[in-house]
Amino acid sequence: MSAEERLERLEQRMAVLEALVRQIATGGAPRMPAAPPAPPVIPPPPREPAPAPVRPAAGPRGIPFPSPGSERWIGQRVFLGIGVVALLAAAGYLLKLSFDRGWISPVMRCIGGVVAGLGVGALGWRLEPRYRTYGAALIGAGAGIIYLCIWAASRLYGVLPSASGIVGLALVSVALAMIAAAIDVEALGIAAALGAFFAPVFLGSDRTNADLLLLYLASMAAGLGLVAARRRWRLAAFVVSASYFGVGAAGAGDHAVAWGVLLYGLAGGAAGLYVGLRERWWETRLLTFSGGWTLLAAAGERLSQHWAVLAAGIVLSLPIWWHALRHPRALPIRLDSRDAAAGWSAGEAFYFLATPVLLGWTVHGLDRARFDAAPWAPPLIIALAYLLAGYLRPRPAFAAVGAAALAIAAMERWAGVPQVWALLALALLWPFLDSRLGRTDGRWYGLLTLLAALQQLFDGAAGARAAGDAAFVGPWALALWGAVASTAAFAARLWPVGGEREELRLVRSGLWVTAGLMVLFGVTGELRRYFELRTLDAKTAELASGLAVSAWWLLFAAALVTLGFRLSVQQARIAGLAVAGLAVAKVVLFDLSSLDALYRVGSVFLLALVALTLAYLYYRHDRSEQA
Repeated sequence: MSAEERLERLEQRMAVLEALVRQIATGGAPRMPAAPPAPPVIPPPPREPAPAPVRPAAGPRGIPFPSPGSERWIGQRVFLGIGVVALLAAAGYLLKLSFDRGWISPVMRCIGGVVAGLGVGALGWRLEPRYRTYGAALIGAGAGIIYLCIWAASRLYGVLPSASGIVGLALVSVALAMIAAAIDVEALGIAAALGAFFAPVFLGSDRTNADLLLLYLASMAAGLGLVAARRRWRLAAFVVSASYFGVGAAGAGDHAVAWGVLLYGLAGGAAGLYVGLRERWWETRLLTFSGGWTLLAAAGERLSQHWAVLAAGIVLSLPIWWHALRHPRALPIRLDSRDAAAGWSAGEAFYFLATPVLLGWTVHGLDRARFDAAPWAPPLIIALAYLLAGYLRPRPAFAAVGAAALAIAAMERWAGVPQVWALLALALLWPFLDSRLGRTDGRWYGLLTLLAALQQLFDGAAGARAAGDAAFVGPWALALWGAVASTAAFAARLWPVGGEREELRLVRSGLWVTAGLMVLFGVTGELRRYFELRTLDAKTAELASGLAVSAWWLLFAAALVTLGFRLSVQQARIAGLAVAGLAVAKVVLFDLSSLDALYRVGSVFLLALVALTLAYLYYRHDRSEQA
């Protein structure tokens, strides 16, 4: 079709459009041919929306990653890795072949390899915006070729001194880390970290200056760790932490200046702990916590100024305290990492609880002789510090550690019965402070301290009780009555349960049961001891104590039932009946067969008297039996 024909057709179309515009402007409408009436439209039934198509996961720039095992994944990833490895192997073989056959001088071989590496890296940089993974792999391959050439120049050819080779590898690592941060590729950051930290291993000698090694590793970790933390590269941060403490401890932990080891462990431990706790990277905080304190211990063995180890321990504890202040809900401990709102993880709780123990070790190192003579002083110092932090403001985690440390200090300061009294006093102190300060956490510290006091009462103090210790009024017996009173005070007043959870009510019931059992069996033991200490022959003492124990059990049962009726507490009445059952069994199975003469008569008579009394009490409070 010629140009004139096209213009003619265009003019005709323009004329039609002008006519339509005139009709619309004058209020008319363009005439359309008549059409038959359309049938009524029946809307289709509503359909459920189709599920959204599942899209493959995207990388940082939205590039889909093919699934492993697919044809595309094999073509892109497997052969890309094979190509990069083959390229590095070819560079290595070329260097070796040129060395064996003397084609070019060693200097030219290394320079040529560096130029080739720069060319491969530049090509990868050029392709990275379009082919992200492919370009990043070429950049890594180029850096690997340069690494290999610098290593060969230092190790194989001796062209570069060892120190110059390490600096060259460090510069390549820094450059690669900057590129990795710019294009946000974690794999390149990992390669940079490995190259930087293992350069001294590959090129160092046995006479390497340990202090310079620590300075070099600290410098590399500062830059690479900052990049990993800002980009939130978890695996890269792990590699940096493992290399920092692994290479540093193995290469310079025992040979560097003690002050250098101290500062090295302090800097790496505090920074790694901060990042690991902030990002909840358990592997990073585990490495930095253990590595930092290990290097502090290694430095403390060679430092005469142990106050520096204490100061370093306090600084190393700051990230733990910062995390505890930002996330004060320590209990319940979160065991499932998916539940971020339930409290600390087990690892976070471990670091917080281990920190005061390690700080106590640093305090002890200030004056070993004095603290060996007063082993209670270090836990007391730690307790005061944590209690101030926990009670100046409501911080239950700090208060709990302070209460535990104070209990440990009391156990170190006293032994036997005095230790029981000290623990009982602390057990009553914490719920008393709750009532004064409007808190609810102190009752738990008091409960745990009370349990420690009871354990010491029946285990340590009872085993060390003197043979001539008086029954009922001796030191151990008085401690027993103090424990009974403290337990009853907890159950009656110091353990409020109004409107609280059911498990708190169970704790209160357990306290009452514990107090009752201590009274029942405590008096039983003291009765036997009373008759043993009297100037009676063994047979008479055994008969008298048997009758007295039976009488005590029956009277205790009657008292419980009477108290249950007076206070309308069914549990007390049931407990009384249970004790009465034990008394009946004792009388029938033991007293009738072992007691003689009047002792047997007295035991059975007491049984009958108490049984009739119990029956009378039940009939008296049973309205259906009343006329």
